[in-house]
Amino acid sequence: MEYKIRGFIMEEDNSNSVEAVEYIDSQDEDPDGDEKRPIMLLLRRLIRNKQNTVMTNAQIIDILQSEFNICVNSSHELEVDIYIKIIKKYLKDWPQWEELERISTKLSLIKDFEAVSKVLNHKYKNLKEYLGVMLEAAKPLAQEAVRNINSNSNQPETSKVDESIETNDVIMEIQCTREQLNNLFFRKPRLDLNNTVFNMTEITPSRINLRNLTFDEILNGCWVKIIITLPHFSFVRELSYKLSHVLINKARKDRTTTDVSFSRDFEVNCGNKSKNQRICSRNSFLQQFSTILQESAKRYPEMYDFIRSIVELIKNELDVIDPFTVPASYRRHANKYNYVRYLYTDNNQNSDPRYDLQLEETITPMYMYIIDKVQKSDGIIPLVWEWLKTECMVCKIKITGTKSTSWKEAWESHFSEKHSNETDWQCAHCKRLFGIAFLAKNKWYHEC
Repeated sequence: MEYKIRGFIMEEDNSNSVEAVEYIDSQDEDPDGDEKRPIMLLLRRLIRNKQNTVMTNAQIIDILQSEFNICVNSSHELEVDIYIKIIKKYLKDWPQWEELERISTKLSLIKDFEAVSKVLNHKYKNLKEYLGVMLEAAKPLAQEAVRNINSNSNQPETSKVDESIETNDVIMEIQCTREQLNNLFFRKPRLDLNNTVFNMTEITPSRINLRNLTFDEILNGCWVKIIITLPHFSFVRELSYKLSHVLINKARKDRTTTDVSFSRDFEVNCGNKSKNQRICSRNSFLQQFSTILQESAKRYPEMYDFIRSIVELIKNELDVIDPFTVPASYRRHANKYNYVRYLYTDNNQNSDPRYDLQLEETITPMYMYIIDKVQKSDGIIPLVWEWLKTECMVCKIKITGTKSTSWKEAWESHFSEKHSNETDWQCAHCKRLFGIAFLAKNKWYHEC
């Protein structure tokens, strides 16, 4: 897997491309050697380094120990591995990277190094708070994973072997496109292809899409990440999702499933309690979006409809929270139950009643919001593409408009081309089927 952060490469990056890289040397981070904070050292190296900088797991462990007081030596190996992955992921996703690069570049050009130092100190605090919130959210999950391992390890060896034999669980790792995954398995083995169950033929769309999703529907219930990074306000909203896959044989009638229900109340994670955290009223928080909309209407009228859709969506989704804690992350399950669907390719040449293979795909959609900074605005809104980013979370690409295409049109075109062939989802509880248009319009929620 590849991780890159603005000229910054993680140790796992095994790309075949040849690039100029510079490894971080803990003995050569700062000319005067006085700075000992690993995150600050990282920020300094990144803004002055014109090559790609490689960061190893050892440096990440140093961050865990020095910045967050996580004792690696006394922690379980799995727990440490989870924390390392958290740091990697959220370093990459920190919404203030581009703002930091833009400001530091301008100040460096005029050789205002004192101002650069002040900016770095401010961003150091923001980044540490941001990572701290994510680590705190992960701690209960990491500790639960360790308890599960310890519980399994305490069972007799014969018991573990017998359980494995009885369940016959097999884990497969497959790399494929979304369209290939939808058609990957034949329902019955292909007798003419040496009894294979894998469909290796070229996949063409099998559904006729009668209506494309509108931008508002895409924003409501599709995999869109919104990043707002202003000098006084930093905010991220995304529809995240957890997918799980199990290949099942529906011809067997002995498989049982259990409903899992979720609370739809907002969950808040404030990370480490610190003097930098504060309480912000709902009116004060939502006023930030109103100010953004008002200023954008004056300065960027061609973007008004696009920004208005985003602002009104966020205000409606967060209107029930009062007060807000800053910085913090909020999340909410979109529905009380999971959704499930079954993916397969028909094979009418085989009528063997013993087989009906289908890939069961389960999804848990969840809306997440990260509030990193809320301060008084000076009323100045930079160019839209400097502070607003919209990203397709499935394709991992940022989508913007062009001279001939508006941002809304760009999003509608992307989903029409890449995500229009979606099969229906079934509620795991009431068993009703729902198309993606209904789910997008209703934010993945239905009564049952």
